[in-house]
Amino acid sequence: MPRVVHMIRNFLPPMTSFVRNQVMQHIRYEPTVIFTGKNESPLYHEISSKYPAWSPIGSEKGQWLCDHLLLFTADDRKRLINRLRETKPALAHIHYGVEAVLFAPVLKAAGIPALVSFYGHDCTAFPSRGFGMGKYLLRRNVFNNPAVKIVTAMSPDMVKDLLALGCPPGKIRVHYHGIDTSRFGRPGEHREEGEVTFLMISMLDPKKGHDVLIKAFSRAVAMTSVPIRLLIYGKGELEDEILKQISETGSDRIRFMGPLQFGSGEQMSALSSADVFVHPSRQSASGEKEGIPGAIVEAMASGLPVISTLHAGIPYVIEDHKTGLLVRENNVEELTRAIVLLAGDSALRKQLGKAARQFASESLDLRKKEAELENLYDEVSRQ
Repeated sequence: MPRVVHMIRNFLPPMTSFVRNQVMQHIRYEPTVIFTGKNESPLYHEISSKYPAWSPIGSEKGQWLCDHLLLFTADDRKRLINRLRETKPALAHIHYGVEAVLFAPVLKAAGIPALVSFYGHDCTAFPSRGFGMGKYLLRRNVFNNPAVKIVTAMSPDMVKDLLALGCPPGKIRVHYHGIDTSRFGRPGEHREEGEVTFLMISMLDPKKGHDVLIKAFSRAVAMTSVPIRLLIYGKGELEDEILKQISETGSDRIRFMGPLQFGSGEQMSALSSADVFVHPSRQSASGEKEGIPGAIVEAMASGLPVISTLHAGIPYVIEDHKTGLLVRENNVEELTRAIVLLAGDSALRKQLGKAARQFASESLDLRKKEAELENLYDEVSRQ
């Protein structure tokens, strides 16, 4: 069985779902993982208990260079090349363009072909860092690197971003990694009466649009006679700001619930007890965009109607008024109307949720996407 080596910097929570899926679900390839920053997360322990996981970093200096300058020391680079030559992978799969800046030159030296997956911030916010140094590094180390055979974009919208950065069009393929839709079942029927629960699960990050949602939801509470509530789960840099904004609304219908671990019973319970999922993504002030938020696809797989935005790859998985509702970014009035509409129409909630679940199962399931990914692996290894 041919071997594919997955390359990441560490096992941080935002990487959880897609790294786990792509490493754990291979069909015709045997995975190993090379990382540079160990993180004692459930993801690390799950993967390292089943597959070889190894880091070339041998010193604090090496860790600092890797984390801050995207460079290997000479010793770490040599260790990594030797390891690659020992394991003899058919190809490497580098997750994130930022990580590819670090790993791709080493793969060129080792003579190993690579596939690089982009996910969002790496082709929107990262290129502008250091007065455009990020864009320069992507072009030099990744796009114009002969070892990099294929670059994957999560949606046609991301293809435009990659082309604008200088990625050769012949290297780009559209591929969404998928989720295990079977994990997100909905045990009961949609409620037709009583309180309607709206749910948001995400990192507390500017591009997620929490401020827009809180403002819109507080208005919706005053506009509908239906009892509604909003539960917000997550952790991140904006927690204090979000708590302050919730407090300023004076509403007891909006609650911040704290962090939620992917795949946990608490996450499944939150999804199964909600009536509507909301995720008003937007481009941040730094230019960062989403790819296709995994939380949206998980909610769709759970049979929830989703309200989201005309942003990045989201319109490629949600069709307005068919598998969900879409509003313009940062538009409080449109978001308010969408919330009020679904609060008062249980038949529409059921219709959209059923269609969303069917689309997720048929088009976004990781087993089908894994087969597509391994076809791309075949293409890389043949070059």
